[in-house]
Amino acid sequence: MADANMVEEILGKVAIITGAASGIGRATTELFAERGAKVVALDQHDAVKELASDKVVPLVMDVTTDGSAEKAVAMAVDHFGRLDVLVNNAGYINYKSVVDTSREEWEKVMAINSTGYFLFSREAVKAMLPNKSGAIVNIASYASYFAFPDIAPYAASKGAVAQLTRALALEVAPKGRGGAGF
Repeated sequence: MADANMVEEILGKVAIITGAASGIGRATTELFAERGAKVVALDQHDAVKELASDKVVPLVMDVTTDGSAEKAVAMAVDHFGRLDVLVNNAGYINYKSVVDTSREEWEKVMAINSTGYFLFSREAVKAMLPNKSGAIVNIASYASYFAFPDIAPYAASKGAVAQLTRALALEVAPKGRGGAGF
């Protein structure tokens, strides 16, 4: 059984979760809804629609598409009145050597894993700052810190996520009420 404090941490919160159709994103969406949060669940795959309920609004959209972050934040605010939590989870990996990775493949990995996180974080912070609170969870990887063969674009993108997270925390934390989040 979950600790009561953990359950209450997200009770009544409004979240956006990217990459919500499967894996970590789906499990996070289901857990948030089970624990009383309202969620905008975003994924490029139609399977995200399976999560629809009174607590979950699915949004079929690619995190790299212009305007997707703005639309997701607007949906959270319009449907649920605010935004408290962003979970940047959408991710992509290619398993190829550097010499076999095309520029297009490099850019796809960076667009999903880094640029998407930046765009969604930027829009979420805009919605959270008026309330002086919020939390952004960026799902990175052990590849943020350790190099492995055949995943150079992925490792670079997740390293960028780790640094984005640090820089964003330094920038927005002083503008909040303190405690968890900013």
